[in-house]
Formats: sequence, structure tokens, C-alpha cells
Amino acid sequence: MSDATAGPGVTVQPLIRPEYFAEPLTLDALRIPEGASGEMIDAGADALAYVLDGHGVLRVGAGRHDLAPGYAFQVHAGNTWSIANASALTLLVFGVPAPVTPWAARLAAPISEVVDVAMLGAQASNAATGDRQYEVLFDRSRGSRGATMFVGFIPTSGAPEHYHLYDEICVIVRGSGTLHAGGRSQALGVGSAFQVAPRFLHALENPNPEDLWVLGVFRPEGSAAAAYYPDGTPAPNNED
Repeated sequence: MSDATAGPGVTVQPLIRPEYFAEPLTLDALRIPEGASGEMIDAGADALAYVLDGHGVLRVGAGRHDLAPGYAFQVHAGNTWSIANASALTLLVFGVPAPVTPWAARLAAPISEVVDVAMLGAQASNAATGDRQYEVLFDRSRGSRGATMFVGFIPTSGAPEHYHLYDEICVIVRGSGTLHAGGRSQALGVGSAFQVAPRFLHALENPNPEDLWVLGVFRPEGSAAAAYYPDGTPAPNNED
């Protein structure tokens, strides 16, 4: 996220930096305290944002939208967006390269309708690897040009080791668990973020009775069910 003009007390915490990707996917946590406001614009990246906690009012173009936990919104590169009337608002803001460089242009999806705001629970859930479910917040059908944003719901035990063919950034938004990748295990809690490169084997384990919720953004835009087991076999419910 760049070119941000924030009010007093507003902080931007970088979580995933550009050096991890050929054309940078990024992730920042934007915290707006009670009564503060902020105005943002990024000429080079589309923004996909998710409200982790707090409330506020989003203004983008001529639109005005109330925000609460579980809401998400998108803003295409070059458009200004602002937050007002914040009540201790925390946003997770993903930056996806606008389709201006050759590789980003190749990844960009044709779009028609552009939806500004999505609310978790308002879309149908779908089946993914194992007995995991997911809900898509933004993809090409809702105006996202180069990425898909979804929330995955991982039950007790979680998904088996698998890989994808896309770049992905994930953040835990509810619950806790363990990431297994590269021969190591890392405990995860709310706000924990990690990035997964294409063909990198990984698994999320949930030892708790309640579901683990993981917010993900990946590109190229496509199906969150497109996963493969270590031997290359498509996982069940792989839609591609």
C-alpha cells in the first residue's frame, strides 16, 4: 500500500513485503483508532481489504459503505478510498499488481461488473481439499482483475499436505492452529500471516473443536479448490 495520507494515530504495519514475489503481492495491517480517518491511493496495485475488527465508513468513488468485522472491499489501482468515523478499525490490505506490466497483464482476468463491498456469509460456501469449506469474497465475477479473495473454514484436523499453482498470501482471522511446511511447524493465531509460493507443499492443522478461519488472496484468479497432493494427484473437489 502506498501514497497513504492518514490522520493522527493511524498506523500501517507491513506484514508481507514485495521481495517475496516477481511482481509484488503485499499485505499490510492498517489500524485506525477511534475517531481517526485515512485516505489512500495506490497507482500500481489493486487493493483487496478485509475488516478484522472495528467499524467505520468506506468511501470509494461516489459510494459510501458501512464496514464491520467480516466485511471486505476492493479498489482498483488509481482510485482513492478513505475511511471515516472509525471505531478502532483494523484492516488487512492486500496489494495486487495492476495489469500494467507484462506478467500482471497476462494474469489479469476479463471483468464486467465491479462489486465494491462483500460481506462474509452472504455468498455460498464451496467444498475444498479434504472436508474444508471456503467462501469466495472477490474474483473475476465480482470485478477482481488479477486475484481471488476467499475465507477457508478448516475443521478439526485440517487439510492434508498439498500444493497450489498460484502465489498466495494467507492470514488467520479466527481460531488457531499450526502451519506445516518445508519440514518445519509454526504455531498460528489471529493475525498470523504467511505466503505460499506455487508448488510449495504445506498443510494447516487445526487441533481445536472450533473451525480455523483463514483469509487468502491468490493469483492468478481462479478456484480456491484447485489443490494437488504431493504426487501431483488433484485433490478431491478440485474444480480445475
